[in-house]
Amino acid sequence: MENSKVSLCDLTTVWRDENAKSIGYFSRKPLRAVDKGLIGEIKNMALDTGENVRFSLHGGPEDQFHEMIIFQHGNLYYPPKKHLLKDKSFHMLDGEMGVFVFTDNGEVMDAAKLSLSNRPIYRVGRDLFHTDIPVSEYVIHHESTLGPFLGEKDRIFAPWSTKPSNKEEFLAFREKMITQLEEF
Repeated sequence: MENSKVSLCDLTTVWRDENAKSIGYFSRKPLRAVDKGLIGEIKNMALDTGENVRFSLHGGPEDQFHEMIIFQHGNLYYPPKKHLLKDKSFHMLDGEMGVFVFTDNGEVMDAAKLSLSNRPIYRVGRDLFHTDIPVSEYVIHHESTLGPFLGEKDRIFAPWSTKPSNKEEFLAFREKMITQLEEF
């Protein structure tokens, strides 16, 4: 018997967050294991729907510690933001992703190209503007941070960042950031 096995296809082991911006599932089980099968389900769902997919190992937004397996498409925009009271760690599972940390006025203070084979983990401290940009077609990563999730009170978007509605500006910002990866 595998008490820790979870599957997006088995709603006795997970529940779907209908209020999430992207497709999101939470575990119903007190023991949780992430295996290649679950990562495959996340990837297939994301590729089939064209949306990002998130599986949270924690039970809900109110939990004090959050761990998520996240599939991100490379062509979507993730605006720079900061969390005043929370650090965040990224741990790569598939693909390549740039993580960028900015000063309050928008200058890049650090950047790292993450991949499973080279630099698999990066931690961003609290109160720092940051963004993560898939360099490959998509990325799958494990993200850890403190809870609870507070919605709009949980983050501050950078006032100098490109607006998500302006795709042309976003693409230019994305390309500029990716070319800067080689400098760090």
